[in-house]
Amino acid sequence: MSLLDLVRRIASTFPAKEILAVPVVEHQISRLAIEYLASRTPPRPRPLSLWSPLPMPPGPGQTLPITDYTSWPGLTDRTFSSRHLPPAELAYTASLPANGSCDPQAGPPGPITSLFQRESGRMIPDRSSVLFMFFAQWFTDSFLRFNANDRRRNSSNHEIDLCQIYGLTESTATLLRSQTGGKLASQIINGEEYPEYLYLRQPDGTLKVKEKFQGLPYISSGLLDLILAQQSNVDDARKAKLFATGLERGNSSIGYVAISTLFLREHNRLCDALAGLQPHWNDERLFQTARLINIALVLRIVIEDYINHIAGQRVFVFDNSFAESQNWYRTNWMAVEFDMLYRWHGLVPETVNIKNQVYKPGDFQTNNDLLESVGLAALIEGASNETAGKIGLFNTPRFLIWAECQNITMGRSFRLRSFNEYRKQFSLAPLTDWDQLTSDVQVQTTLKGLYKDINKLEFVVGLFAEEAKSGGLFGELMTTMVAVDAFTQALTNPVLSTHVFNSATLTTYGLEQIAATASLQDLVNRNVEGAAKAVFGV
Repeated sequence: MSLLDLVRRIASTFPAKEILAVPVVEHQISRLAIEYLASRTPPRPRPLSLWSPLPMPPGPGQTLPITDYTSWPGLTDRTFSSRHLPPAELAYTASLPANGSCDPQAGPPGPITSLFQRESGRMIPDRSSVLFMFFAQWFTDSFLRFNANDRRRNSSNHEIDLCQIYGLTESTATLLRSQTGGKLASQIINGEEYPEYLYLRQPDGTLKVKEKFQGLPYISSGLLDLILAQQSNVDDARKAKLFATGLERGNSSIGYVAISTLFLREHNRLCDALAGLQPHWNDERLFQTARLINIALVLRIVIEDYINHIAGQRVFVFDNSFAESQNWYRTNWMAVEFDMLYRWHGLVPETVNIKNQVYKPGDFQTNNDLLESVGLAALIEGASNETAGKIGLFNTPRFLIWAECQNITMGRSFRLRSFNEYRKQFSLAPLTDWDQLTSDVQVQTTLKGLYKDINKLEFVVGLFAEEAKSGGLFGELMTTMVAVDAFTQALTNPVLSTHVFNSATLTTYGLEQIAATASLQDLVNRNVEGAAKAVFGV
């Protein structure tokens, strides 16, 4: 049963359609839908994670050491990513069709990777805007955080915590603060508020990280230098415009920076308002209270704007009154499958039009000068007016195709089970024929030729091959998995606990701001000059 079919069935149980507009009924429908979706798979803790007592092998291309039995560190060490299903038998992974190297220098993409490649720059459009694409990247970067040196591990807090602007630790947050009035460090550029620059130009013309930011983890570890070294288009001028952010990839695209800037402005606006209402509060209390309100705001936007866009219909409402009594209310722990399904590279368009100027994706990468020159309003409106691509096969732009190859290789290294086994794990009927996966005869024929048996179709390929139905953005399994992980990890956020989500913690003013913020548009209206449209659909 699709998500929308479920909602229609729930709605039909009420005596009259007119009452569906009543808030209590709307909440009841949302609650039933969330309970149904969140219970589609066994709750955390999961018996196995990617933990192993063995270190990573020194050379590339080696089989990753993972365990197929339950252990105490596998149940408790969240620096290793969790997994929904135990590793597949080696016989299954050995039976998968060969794909070749993920090194662009070794030749063209292999046959499985080629399933994702966009043909001749012709994007397949869908109903999402480029703003949705920007938000999806920004949102997931905060909690889906693989360790590049050991892909079994992560650097995640496993929470939706706005670490994009606050950092992953309290010591990082301290470095990013202004130390006055609870605010984050910022600057005014062309009359608009932005994060503070990371670098300072020296008398000899060289750039040096400002002293107060040298303790940021990605600076002290040299991680940012490694990231910048991999980008040939980041010259000295672009580097000079980098902002001090909570995460190492906080400047990766101007869309990412724009959304972080929006929430930075909201934090500082909240501090001003709280200071006026509570003049005796010090810097620390203003900062901590504004941060909690801001986190609640992003949680509501995710549920009522972002997830409803994915569903294709307004189904879900922000409601923290019932989650604590549910079986799935457990400690958060991001799963490797959740990370791998979120590779929505098909969203990336060939070009974006802002103020009648056409830009390519490369123009958006690590280029804050462009954001400063066009301004936040123009960027958000331009991204809202532009159509993003469809999430699925044959729609990844060429410059991202090797990322698809790495994702496929990673799934095999982790010995992920088949697409059908994941359908069963999420209470969906396994498919028995290729035409149940998609109506596209060409895709059916291609996949059948590669995998022979639909029960051998691998997880990653099946996710993106499955056809979207009932107005959703993607197929039944991905929709279910996104919903399960989103709700069971958003509604378990500490800020939403009924013992925390109250006026004593968030203030009456904070609760009013949360109640007045059902979409990203509401946040834009408060923090961006001009009537900028901010929508996830086109």
